[in-house]
Amino acid sequence: MEYQFTNPEFLKLLYLLPLFWVTAILGYRRVSIVRTVFAILLRTLVFLPIVLVLAGFGWEEKSKRDMNAVFLMDMSDSISPESKEWMWEYVKDTEKHMGKKIKKSLVFFGGESRIITPQFKNDLQLEKVREKSTELPISTDRTNISSGIMATLGMMPEDSSRMVVLLSDGNENIGDALRAARLAANNDIKVFTVSAPTQKKSEIYIKTINVPKDVTEGETFDIQVVVENKNETAVKGSVTVHQEENLLKEWKREFKSGVNVFEVPYKGEKKGFAKFVANISVEDRDTDSDVRNNKKITFVNITGKARILYIRGSNRKKSFIPEALKDKTITVDIKSPSKIPRTLEAYLEYDCLIFSNVSIKSLNKKQLDLIKKYVKDFGGGFVMTSGDNVFAKNGYSDTAIEEILPVKIVGGAPPKEEKRTRLSIILIIDKSGSMLGKKMLFAKKASIELIKQLTKNDQFGIVAFDTSPYVVLPLQPIDQGKKELIRKLSKLRADGGTDIFPALDIAHKQLVQTDAKANHVILLSDGNTRSIYYQYGALISKLKQANITVSTIALGKWLVNTKLLQDIANKTKGNFYQISDIIKLPRLIIQDSEKFISQSDFHEVHFYPIMSQKSQILRGIYKDQLPPLKGYTMTEAKDNAEVPLTTDITGKLDPILANWRYGLGKTVIYSSDADARWSSKWINWSKFDKFWSQIVHWAMRDISKTDYNLEVEAENGFTSLLIESSRGLEEDAKMSVSFLTPEDDGEELNLKQIAPQSFTTALHDIVPGTYMLKIAKIRDKKVVDLKIKGFLVPETVVSKPQEYADLGNNVPVLKGIAAISGGIYNPTKEELRVEEKEITRIRDLARYLIPLAMILFIFDIAVRKYNRQLA
Repeated sequence: MEYQFTNPEFLKLLYLLPLFWVTAILGYRRVSIVRTVFAILLRTLVFLPIVLVLAGFGWEEKSKRDMNAVFLMDMSDSISPESKEWMWEYVKDTEKHMGKKIKKSLVFFGGESRIITPQFKNDLQLEKVREKSTELPISTDRTNISSGIMATLGMMPEDSSRMVVLLSDGNENIGDALRAARLAANNDIKVFTVSAPTQKKSEIYIKTINVPKDVTEGETFDIQVVVENKNETAVKGSVTVHQEENLLKEWKREFKSGVNVFEVPYKGEKKGFAKFVANISVEDRDTDSDVRNNKKITFVNITGKARILYIRGSNRKKSFIPEALKDKTITVDIKSPSKIPRTLEAYLEYDCLIFSNVSIKSLNKKQLDLIKKYVKDFGGGFVMTSGDNVFAKNGYSDTAIEEILPVKIVGGAPPKEEKRTRLSIILIIDKSGSMLGKKMLFAKKASIELIKQLTKNDQFGIVAFDTSPYVVLPLQPIDQGKKELIRKLSKLRADGGTDIFPALDIAHKQLVQTDAKANHVILLSDGNTRSIYYQYGALISKLKQANITVSTIALGKWLVNTKLLQDIANKTKGNFYQISDIIKLPRLIIQDSEKFISQSDFHEVHFYPIMSQKSQILRGIYKDQLPPLKGYTMTEAKDNAEVPLTTDITGKLDPILANWRYGLGKTVIYSSDADARWSSKWINWSKFDKFWSQIVHWAMRDISKTDYNLEVEAENGFTSLLIESSRGLEEDAKMSVSFLTPEDDGEELNLKQIAPQSFTTALHDIVPGTYMLKIAKIRDKKVVDLKIKGFLVPETVVSKPQEYADLGNNVPVLKGIAAISGGIYNPTKEELRVEEKEITRIRDLARYLIPLAMILFIFDIAVRKYNRQLA
């Protein structure tokens, strides 16, 4: 026996004992030494158990593992009554030989499994169990060995030595017994297999149709029909294979005794489930005792290549991106904006959606929301290119599309709309007493110079302020304002105090009423203001939301509130200046306004993009290889967006190429076009195909790390779905499964876990047809893996003749189950054993130490009370 501590760090508390002893001795100076020592010892004994409990004090205890065995009996119709009787006798004899050292349980299976004795017992009392077992509902027209093995996994204690004794003919027609055996082996469970005795009959039947479960669209595969002749002589007959109603192949021949194999190639050209039917007929009916097994049906899921939906927004006949995506692994469907899908189901047929210069007018709100859901919840990719149809005002701004993009579209309207206001600008002038003399003179001169820079499509206004605001010139078209400007400026006099806030608020209210492509304010002041600093926060937020930029010019070097002026400029994405030479003011205002005059939707000027950061999208492309562009749509990168390509021709970095992850999907925007208007040099660039191929491959839906096997089962009039995962769930993860409907993802299915990687769920009131499932793994309320997978519910979910298709014992399956799990096929009674392993358990002493500490504590209280009475 060895002692141990699970939390030894708490033993450091014992270092406090000497301090406690010294304190106690000083406190008991008037008490006798014996009483002092006794009191200290008693309290030390109270303290010690508490420390030992915190430190996890215990001892290791070795013991033998319990041994448990499950008898797994096949009750399907392929087992004759005589064979079932033999199986009962086998269980009876084997149970007696095992003795009481091994605890036992009994499980039946057919199409599904039933646990007959849920608790492990030394004596199964088989006679009583056998009488009651006839009353249990179990479908016998199928054999699902996998279901039986899975049932044993869930009922056997983990800290025991475990084995399963499987009695069956091995003729499974539902599930995957070998896969279940691997799960048993992973859980340290040995499966011993025992084959039931069989009776010979004159029989010929279709043993199986071998086809792949999933193939890719355009792939050719073989349909293999296996016919087994149980007769001792050859039998004349024919075999046919149909795909739906189409005859693929017919063979007329003699079937030799034993196995006969027939193959026909088939090319999967249409995406979806393909149904294949094999039939056999014989001339001599006496050689075929059961015709129910002469027909077999199977299905193949034909999956498509990676599919891209390209929406062409321009009227140009040639589309350059689809040409760049010519790839054997990708199919590109080119459609006009009027053909944009209107159901979620239609979007899910594609791995990526590309909008090329598509106008917002082509979409309704429902379509916008579906695209957002397609990307966020289903991992779809979305790529958008700009052009003369993509703009912000009455466009993509504040829509679901802008929400999923890595940028905010800040422009207004196409450049050809000459009547559209290009720029609205308001000059705010401080007219307080500090502006006397040259300052006011040059402020007026700057106003006149600024108005000269504007065109007829611009608007201009002036607001002056001291402690109150004065609208010198209301915001109006420039050709109207010129006539009034000089007259109204001549009346402007410097006097009074200073309060910036009301004047800036008036400018905001005037600018939000305009439809200009860019709105800008220039504020001239020393920054000293009566309004409290924190009051400006809400106003600055309003300015930012309205895309109004504010440049501030601090006049002078002394007694200037530069902090306020810098904050206003920085937070609204304007510029801050400070000048001491007032003569430079007019030129500075012109310089600032020129930068913001250029802010419209489109910049149509020859420029080279800047490669601003490394990106997987630009792998193998270098900055000196990039051709020039002629224009782009104005956008602003969002936080956390990756911006591989930019331009600085407006004085700041504007995104040309930006990408990010949104929910489960990925989105990319290329703010230039993919046509000859702005990208004429790019479409002839040698790297054009590589550039767009890498963009689209990056954006495409991620391939799930997990594959799922879906099996539809029917029992007692109820249909269920078995979901087997290729990977287990992590401890902190859960699985969510829901149907996909044409409009949305449906109600979540109620899953029951029957094994570490297997789940089942009931399919209530389901009708025959094809269905799509959304299978998600969720951790911390976030989807970490997603798979969209289809399955088929046939008109007859499980064909009745399946159970009669195989006669005799399927020895390879039984031997395979035993070999995989470490068991033995047809073992002797002596070989039916598992290793009796020793296990080490940690016995926690807390249940003894805590009561001891409580008793000693109570005793300590009693002693102290007694001492006080003596005193």
